[in-house]
Amino acid sequence: MTDSTLLKRAEAVRHFNRFYTKHIGALHESLQKSAFSLTEVRVLRELLHGTATTATEVARNLGLDSGYLSRLLTSFERHGLITRRQSDADARQSLLTLTDEGRAAYEPLDAAAIEEVCAVLTRLSDAEQEQLIAAMQAIEALLNR
Repeated sequence: MTDSTLLKRAEAVRHFNRFYTKHIGALHESLQKSAFSLTEVRVLRELLHGTATTATEVARNLGLDSGYLSRLLTSFERHGLITRRQSDADARQSLLTLTDEGRAAYEPLDAAAIEEVCAVLTRLSDAEQEQLIAAMQAIEALLNR
């Protein structure tokens, strides 16, 4: 492969990235009306679904800077959205739990996001929806190699 071919492919990926981030920005209009950033919503989701129970796991799962995440978690704790308790297995770690207030704050944002994605999908036929999902799965599989 020549350098010019690689550069053309790189530009095609960058073009898709710009398209997709613009599209995703449109999908998250409801977040602009909330008190939470997209990153904050993603952290709440991690805690709600139990995919992470420590700050280290949240940072790893979401690719977040630990200092930034620490400040975000401190804010969540101050607002009663999460609780922390020392891990029995490792005293250096705190186990994070979403409070009832945290769940109540997250759930309408999740419902709005689902509604927005459904609105996009309903513009497509069933076959187009399946094609879109297959393309997304293919991208994910290729990039996770």
